[in-house]
Amino acid sequence: MATSLTGQPTAPSAVSVLDGERRVQVPLDEAASLLGISKWLAYRLAHAGELPTNRVGRNLYVPTAVLRRAERGLPLAEGGAVA
Repeated sequence: MATSLTGQPTAPSAVSVLDGERRVQVPLDEAASLLGISKWLAYRLAHAGELPTNRVGRNLYVPTAVLRRAERGLPLAEGGAVA
């Protein structure tokens, strides 16, 4: 268990699957795996605007900020659409 500067024990910090992630966005297939859903469902959510994505050429990417919100149990999108 970690201790604070005052020597008091502190709760361990939450560990994220995105810790150390330097990319701003990840491919939709990889995001689906991180979210624990199928690629098919991820594409359906993206098409419905429920999973924010960015299109680069023919590929869809999910911003890592969206994945961090999902980890915290916050809504993924506020009426967004496929870019």
